[in-house]
Amino acid sequence: MRAERDVALCAIADAKIKAKVMNTMIRKRIPYAEEWHKVPMLQRKRYEGAKEVCIVITHGEKAEEAKAVIGGLEEDVRSRVYYDIKGLM
Repeated sequence: MRAERDVALCAIADAKIKAKVMNTMIRKRIPYAEEWHKVPMLQRKRYEGAKEVCIVITHGEKAEEAKAVIGGLEEDVRSRVYYDIKGLM
């Protein structure tokens, strides 16, 4: 359950990428949770054809720090993290 102060940070379609992001957030002590959302048929191409994506949730005050941490990951990981997730929520 999401608290009022929590924000949806990004979406991740690949389980290996999600694991790398989550492990990095744990090491940096950034709180997170995850929610799974179905991807509408017309948006699946954007999310690698996935029918479902993991939405990463974090505390509102930690959102910028979390984005910076994700931005410091390898390019192959960063390129598969999606920040524009309005159509999924």
